[in-house]
Amino acid sequence: CGEFAGVFAFPPVVGYQNATFDNKGYNIAAATFIPVVGDADDMTLGDLVPNDDFVDSSICFLTSGGATAKVTFNGNQVAAKYVYARAEDEPEDGIGWYLFADDDYSVNQNDVAVPFGTGYLISRSGAEADAALVYSGAVKATPTALGFAVKGYNITGNCSPTDITLGDITPNDDFVDSSICFLTSGGATAKVTFNGNQVAAKYVYARAEDEPEDGIGWYLFADDDYSVNQNSIVIKAGEGFLVSRSGAEADATLTIPSAL
Repeated sequence: CGEFAGVFAFPPVVGYQNATFDNKGYNIAAATFIPVVGDADDMTLGDLVPNDDFVDSSICFLTSGGATAKVTFNGNQVAAKYVYARAEDEPEDGIGWYLFADDDYSVNQNDVAVPFGTGYLISRSGAEADAALVYSGAVKATPTALGFAVKGYNITGNCSPTDITLGDITPNDDFVDSSICFLTSGGATAKVTFNGNQVAAKYVYARAEDEPEDGIGWYLFADDDYSVNQNSIVIKAGEGFLVSRSGAEADATLTIPSAL
């Protein structure tokens, strides 16, 4: 490391990860690294590097309200859905990310920004079971505060390159009574076992009124009296989830810890 203006400057911690998607249905994911150079935390589509089995698969961004996000292409508003494919009419452009609405893949979209912490839906094409994205870059050295300005579904995820638990996530006061929901790779609501029954993997951040000594924490939404704290539930690196904000609190946030 070197010294600059009296302050020690340490090089960034860098690495890479394979994010695999086993099912053809929708998967939710979030990138786990930031760019090695520059001051911005945002990645671009070009920083998400698919393997060969991912060709013709796609990713889709949603608005915070849950409807399909729109972007402008050739003067029209089209869905923010991007496919990883080869521009057959422009072979010199090679393989890359293109808008799904761009039928002949005429405009490469590799420079589209993906703000750090943004979650997205991945739909795997064909029968290639080993489809994966390779994330690489620097490990973010500080926690990531994610804001949710509207009540509808937002997509985000564990943007750390290490596993965390629900208890590692720090909601602010405005997030109380809001929830997060995990989905299976097939797109249906994931199930977990609670009191011998299969229930949706939906967790609410709330206070256990009948057990005040347990304080505030994460509980299964299906657990009506919040009897069993779920803070130890593991969220894998890059695993995405849906966030549903409760009430009218516009400043609800979750803070994801840094891996450093």
